[in-house]
Amino acid sequence: MLKIYPKTNIFKPAMKSTTGELSSIRQAFGDTIFQLGSKNPNLYVVSIGLRSSLCLDKFANKFKSRFIEAGIAENNAAGIAAGLAKAGKKVILASFACFSPAINWAVIKQSICYQKLPVIIIGSHTGLMSTDLGATHQMLEDVALMQTMPGMQVYAPLDATETKLITESLVNQPHPAYLRLVRPQTELSYPPKLHFTAGHSQVLRRGTQATIIGYGPILNQALSLDKKYSIDVINCSSLKPFDSDTIIASVKKTKKLICLEDHQANGGFGQTVAAFLASHSLTFQFIHLAINDSFGTSAKDYQQLYSHYHLDQSALIKAIK
Repeated sequence: MLKIYPKTNIFKPAMKSTTGELSSIRQAFGDTIFQLGSKNPNLYVVSIGLRSSLCLDKFANKFKSRFIEAGIAENNAAGIAAGLAKAGKKVILASFACFSPAINWAVIKQSICYQKLPVIIIGSHTGLMSTDLGATHQMLEDVALMQTMPGMQVYAPLDATETKLITESLVNQPHPAYLRLVRPQTELSYPPKLHFTAGHSQVLRRGTQATIIGYGPILNQALSLDKKYSIDVINCSSLKPFDSDTIIASVKKTKKLICLEDHQANGGFGQTVAAFLASHSLTFQFIHLAINDSFGTSAKDYQQLYSHYHLDQSALIKAIK
């Protein structure tokens, strides 16, 4: 049964702002694609009926011959993207994650990954941050789906700043890739002078008490913790390939690992990292803060959902203790 949280029961945000400034990850993506399209006549976009939601109107209006609206036809859209890439084009395949890759995963596997085509698959509206759209649109399984795909790279930016950097990086690489975006405006937390490199993580806060890893805006809950908590906070926006060296070095120091992710625990990034570390005979305590074999539900504020599923800052503090 779908549970609707009443308007009168909206939680105040539990996160303290690290910068006080909010920005849209989706808008950063759309603006970056427009800028890249202005420089690269080989860049194409295949949309699955959601161009405005992915902030692609500027690209569509300016580069009409390079914008293909496939409509609500996810499998066909993936096939079109594969065909364009096979013809030598650089292709963006854009939709909500609950439609792509959730519906067209088999076509992505057979037509894009099997042929190692450089299609960038954009899955927006991921995680519990889709709030009032409910369980059907709160995609909580996409990382599991995409990181199991041979040859597929997986990325999830911390904020709008990193979204721009990752998008620019992906357009210049020869591999299929998945980029995970969220719906609402979020805090700007990524250091403005910091570069992005595929396969590398960033230690955004240093300490000795515990190691916290994660990806996407949910990681702000760790970054904004009181300074009395001495923690390493590692932004793992490159999920596949992931930066094993940085995580190993931190866990060897703290002996305690917490993975915070707005995704199912089963098949999530935390399981991937924990299995890797265990295979290297490291001794450490591990807590995985993620969705525990459950679908999402509706709310007016995603902080309500983080509290409901024990992903909020109080749950994080309890895990550290």
